[in-house]
Amino acid sequence: MYRLQQARPTSGCRTGTSPRQVGTWGCISRTVCYPEPCYIHNRVFAAATAGSANLRVSDGNFTSGYGSCITSSPDLKQQRKNKEEIISTAATARVLNVLRHWTTKHKQDFEMDSVLKAKVVELLEEMMGDVGLLASEHKAASNILRTLAYEDGDKNKARLQEILNPGKRADSATFETLSALQLAEQLTLTDHTIFCSIPYEEFLNKAWMKPDKATRAPHIMLTSKRFNEVSKLVASEVVSQPTIPGRASAIEKWTAVADICRCMHNYNSVLEITSAFQNSAIYRLKKTWEKVSKQTKQLVEKLKNLVSSDGRFKNMRNELHRCDPPCVPYLGVYLTDLAFIEDGAPNFTEDGLVNFSKMRMIAHVIRELRQYQQTPYKIEYDPKVTSYLLDQALILDDDALYATSLQIEPRMSPSASASSGS
Repeated sequence: MYRLQQARPTSGCRTGTSPRQVGTWGCISRTVCYPEPCYIHNRVFAAATAGSANLRVSDGNFTSGYGSCITSSPDLKQQRKNKEEIISTAATARVLNVLRHWTTKHKQDFEMDSVLKAKVVELLEEMMGDVGLLASEHKAASNILRTLAYEDGDKNKARLQEILNPGKRADSATFETLSALQLAEQLTLTDHTIFCSIPYEEFLNKAWMKPDKATRAPHIMLTSKRFNEVSKLVASEVVSQPTIPGRASAIEKWTAVADICRCMHNYNSVLEITSAFQNSAIYRLKKTWEKVSKQTKQLVEKLKNLVSSDGRFKNMRNELHRCDPPCVPYLGVYLTDLAFIEDGAPNFTEDGLVNFSKMRMIAHVIRELRQYQQTPYKIEYDPKVTSYLLDQALILDDDALYATSLQIEPRMSPSASASSGS
């Protein structure tokens, strides 16, 4: 075993003041030939975490840059060699663990920075060619390379570009020819693509509320823009139907789409569709709502209750915490939380120190969002349906929506409404 001794000032050693300073100022002398396991573990940890400039291995000694020493007799050369191998393996394992966590949990860093990705790939390829590494280390490096080479990010980028720059539709897909399931799946895939494109930097410092928000938080702005477009598309399809039964049928179909989205954990689209039903141009269509089935009306109320803003979206939060990803949350819930944290606490304490309590709260919100961004939907992309959902020509603005609503169901005069009520 090893014991700590009060070291006399000699060359290479200084007088120790406490056991905690042994690594720097004291010496460890050996009284028997076989070291305790805890000694090896402590030295491995110290060596793996020390700077390369402050640690060297010399003949018979582990010596730090400060001159502390661990003496060793010649008959323990094999043990010393084993220690060096353990130290090397521990350091390599730490590097691989950091890279594995980085590439799996923060893949966006590599998708947005090609130089960073190239450097990490170069490092991993060098590890793959190092014959001195263990087979398990070669396998770990290979797995990380495979993760970096996965091209899902490129597909998302291409799809995002289509959303940003929708072209003219070449097919004849219409609301009537598409099923509720097709609409729900492609709505979910589109919403999730936009949601996953948001880098974490846009969630900081209320970037989405600044005057230059279009450049500081373009993806958050795209999420908001897309939410309004889908909501207006739903309302436009309802008022575009020429007959009362046709409008009632459109409401029932969009309700079915919203319910399928709920089953797919796409709460963003659920709110998009129910918000359309709350639009004054749709809400006022009393004759149309009278033709909607009782079951559909009950389902609409159930969906509205799920995404209600009451209690800071209490019901939606509960559903999100119970469901397993993939899912698409309503981003407004988390933006409200982040704005509340930013406004409610300063970045620095009265002593001029970083307010880590605030930073932890912000990190907790962003970590939850990143968790939802990690798991993709296994939905096949359908360009025909997506093209319909992105068609700007089908969307009426607020004034046109209300004008069309008045045209299909004019306001009733006070006398007519009184007679109908009697």
